[in-house]
Amino acid sequence: MLRFTRATNGAATATADGRRVIAEVQNVLWSLPQDGSPATPLTPPDLEPGRPVFSPDGRRVAMSAYRGGTFHIWVMRADGTGLRRLTDGPFDHRAPAWSPDGRTLAFCSERGGDPVAGSPYRIWTVSLADGGLRRLTGVPGQDGPGQDGTWEDLDPVFSPDGTRVLFLRATPVAETLPARTLASVAADGSGPVRTEHTVTGDSLMAPALSPAGRTAWLSAAPGPRRAEKLTLYADGRPVPLDGDLAPAPPRWIGDDRLLITLDGRFRVIRPHRDGPARDIPLDATLEVPRPRYRVKEYDLEADRPRPVRGIHLPALSPDGRSVAFAALGALWTAPVTGGAPRRILQAPATAYVQGPVWTPDGRALLHTDDRDGLNTVRRRELADGRDSVLSPPGRVYGSLSPDGTRLAALDLAGRLIVRDLASATDTPLVAALGGGGLPGAPSWSPDGRHLALCDRNRLSRRFREGYNLIRIVDTATGTARLHALAPHTSLSDRYASGPAWSPDGRHLACVAESALWLLPVTPDGTPAGPARRLTDEPADHPSWSADSRTLLYQSNARLRLLTLRPDGTPDGAPRTVPVSLTYRRPEPVDTVVHAGLLWDATGTPPRADVDLLVSGGRITAVEPHRPRRRAARTVDASRGTVLPGLWDAHVHPYPYTYGARQGALHLAYGITTAVSLGGSAYEQARLREDIRAGRLAAPRLLAGGELLDGSRVAYSMGRAHRTHAGLARSLARAEALDWDFVKTYVRAPYAFMEEAARFAREVLGVRSGSHLCAPGIQSGQDLTTHLVATERAEYGHGATPAGHTQQDTLEVYTRGGFDLVATPFTALPLIGADPSLAADRRVTAMMPPWDAAALKTAAAKPPTPEQYTALEREVAVYRAVLAGGGRVALGTDAPLTPVGLHLHLALRALHRYGLSPAEALTTATRTPARVYGADTHLGTAEPGKLADLTLVDGDPFTDFADLVRVRAVLRAGTPYERADLEAAYPDPAAPAPEQSWRPVLRQLHRDSCCTAHRVNGRFV
Repeated sequence: MLRFTRATNGAATATADGRRVIAEVQNVLWSLPQDGSPATPLTPPDLEPGRPVFSPDGRRVAMSAYRGGTFHIWVMRADGTGLRRLTDGPFDHRAPAWSPDGRTLAFCSERGGDPVAGSPYRIWTVSLADGGLRRLTGVPGQDGPGQDGTWEDLDPVFSPDGTRVLFLRATPVAETLPARTLASVAADGSGPVRTEHTVTGDSLMAPALSPAGRTAWLSAAPGPRRAEKLTLYADGRPVPLDGDLAPAPPRWIGDDRLLITLDGRFRVIRPHRDGPARDIPLDATLEVPRPRYRVKEYDLEADRPRPVRGIHLPALSPDGRSVAFAALGALWTAPVTGGAPRRILQAPATAYVQGPVWTPDGRALLHTDDRDGLNTVRRRELADGRDSVLSPPGRVYGSLSPDGTRLAALDLAGRLIVRDLASATDTPLVAALGGGGLPGAPSWSPDGRHLALCDRNRLSRRFREGYNLIRIVDTATGTARLHALAPHTSLSDRYASGPAWSPDGRHLACVAESALWLLPVTPDGTPAGPARRLTDEPADHPSWSADSRTLLYQSNARLRLLTLRPDGTPDGAPRTVPVSLTYRRPEPVDTVVHAGLLWDATGTPPRADVDLLVSGGRITAVEPHRPRRRAARTVDASRGTVLPGLWDAHVHPYPYTYGARQGALHLAYGITTAVSLGGSAYEQARLREDIRAGRLAAPRLLAGGELLDGSRVAYSMGRAHRTHAGLARSLARAEALDWDFVKTYVRAPYAFMEEAARFAREVLGVRSGSHLCAPGIQSGQDLTTHLVATERAEYGHGATPAGHTQQDTLEVYTRGGFDLVATPFTALPLIGADPSLAADRRVTAMMPPWDAAALKTAAAKPPTPEQYTALEREVAVYRAVLAGGGRVALGTDAPLTPVGLHLHLALRALHRYGLSPAEALTTATRTPARVYGADTHLGTAEPGKLADLTLVDGDPFTDFADLVRVRAVLRAGTPYERADLEAAYPDPAAPAPEQSWRPVLRQLHRDSCCTAHRVNGRFV
């Protein structure tokens, strides 16, 4: 049972006389008695209501709710009965406002837009009597401010006489969308839009009008990272408030009182008048049963052959007889009829080879690898193994034109570039439409005139999500067109979902709803009819034979071949390509580690001068040091400290950008276990196996799959779903690939979250989680992956914009048994307090040039007092969770933060603001092992555990800054010396004068959940 007495970001509404109050707290609407007696819940968790507002007569409540995966306008009686949806369709509808007569609701919506070209927010009304809809803004011929460009209209409210609707108009400034105009339009949609009020600098939010026409709104001013200053205005003047104002809409009670959320309390004030404020008591009890289940037994380092599941980006040969793929750090080919695979190329453990693509003549493979430092497209001749470089550094997804004269590829900033191989000249064609990763791999039309790839649009400037669409690019002119596979339908992701152009030019093979589809097209890629679903089984990464009669795709860790008739219909059932490939871990030698100081994370104080005896990759004993112990290998850490291997409890594998650097950097900073919370499912399975087999220098990986999302997506690694059948296919992949974690994302409906959580625990026996706090715990998930990041609710986040977290959220993480993965983004400025960190060879040599340059710049700026304050507030939340008995596991969201280094900045932040060295280190050792159910093997340095150890030069229990001085790690008894890792990455050459790596970093952080991304004062 969870009891809420204060709300972090709750929104409240009151009747005109103020006698009845309804508030949204932790995903539920509550009726709040003003005498302090217990609140009554009015709505079920799956409704996900927001923006509640009483009707003028106090009998009904309107809201915007997310039930079903789209925001719609709903109404109910004030007692919670009679719930009714007023809008429908695939577009979002938000921010309802009542007309004075109670017959009409105004709202803002994307309705009337185009799911491909874009759907900006406009103002609409709906009649409660018959559901009739009327569009008020953006109608043909209408004049108004800012209409010579792009704009969004939001947050409507009726004038007291009902003749006009006031609203906010937001116009772009660079990549932000501030609302600096309060505008109005006639309630019948006639006439122009007129300006009522404008501001400069700040952004307006949530206007409110009293019955007599008094105004109120919130104003948001920029602040330090992940924080901003909110001010309440009434009658055009700021209202002095002593406390933290939440971004919930203010509501007038009569003509002289305002209901706001301040310091977690619903407070009634009289703006600009003397007199005490009055708090509306909150005493809400919510029953949230926590599921109990048997967590799977991790088979982390078993010494036995295992079948390869992580066959990565397979491609069918032009003659249809062979398949090429990457696995176990190598490129392979195998006959489709079965037989032993042939290894074409083995990469060293500090390089990463990926993405084989056949040349049109079938004599060679194109692939990407980073053996020279950065990802580069290369060609490998199959006959004699000759290797040639086809692109400059920083290119991926190489594909030859049908005549073999041109190379299409993406650069690391997401630009599509065609290179003439004879002249070595590049022609940039188009930039990526959105951020959150790269677009998909390009596919040539048979005549070489066009390229098809997957890219994401953005439905509005207000929010970052959109649809994964087919983008057709003319290679001669650079013009581009967008097409949807079907209306309001995304391709599954932008990694392995096509489109793949058939060599006869008649079809594009795509993956949507995790199934295989064919879209008929004209020679220039224009859809020529509806798409046809070819399979009901899960599908990924389609590729064609040269005669367009055979399609290869992946399904549940199998390679499948489908024969097609000339019209594209299947000619029989799919058949499996047998691939017999196994691996086993290298046998670690017996080792003695002599620790000058050992901290084992069991709760005991550090011990001096001890030996850790390691056999078979596990710690067999911890004993006082004895000179000349006999062992095959001795590791001398007598002048330093030995710790359990550090965890990064939240990362994302980005090999297509970072290559092997990401894993090597983790090891160099002492991290021996990383948990992936989003990435391509098959690539993660491959990475896990590459690491176990000793083919990749990287920490052990707990692997999952893509971010399981709703119909709209943001990241390239997001997996889009409109249907339960599509989600079921994605989850079937999870079972086949043995995921270690299941993550849903921001647009996944509550029912999908619930289904995924149930599948995770009942089928896989693993944890599940998301960004969402209240919907997460209510749907049966185990944890949140951030305290503050993108959410779907406009104000229901884990902290206020100023960085405060109230009792309701803390209750979820303590008494609720919901775990928190902390990703302290506010710790990054600490590098300015220790600039030497940016001069470290792990930065200057091992990090790619975009990160090294960014850290050099950041290190030159000492943290400001405001940045220190933001960091202190964030750490205070983690301290409160720990003090209340909750669990906090430390992660970084790398590479959206500096790989490896940010974990140390975060640990310094925890220690700086109140945690002892042991308490801070526990969040990166024992606790994440427990949170993810791997504590039988990992998390402490004691007999029976895997020998995952971090060796530090110095004593972090005397000087915590010593922790970053990692000398080496052992992962299951296998040593990795930091000096050896650094030597594998010589200092990168300076970029050519015309080349800048800044766009790479910009693309990485563009539309990110984890940078300070605000729209109209809200994190979105």
